[in-house]
Amino acid sequence: MKRGSPIDELLTVIFMILAIGAIVCYFAVSGFPLHYVLGGTAVLLRITQYVMRYFS
Repeated sequence: MKRGSPIDELLTVIFMILAIGAIVCYFAVSGFPLHYVLGGTAVLLRITQYVMRYFS
């Protein structure tokens, strides 16, 4: 996957949405720590994106 390809841009947008959602949930949601789930998913998505760039 090349940098700037449509898949790369889509993964970047999804990462940004998850990261913003984690920040919002950190301040807005009490009880279950949903921000950990969203933030962890965002980090795993970003790592996957970098691995896909490196190996393809």
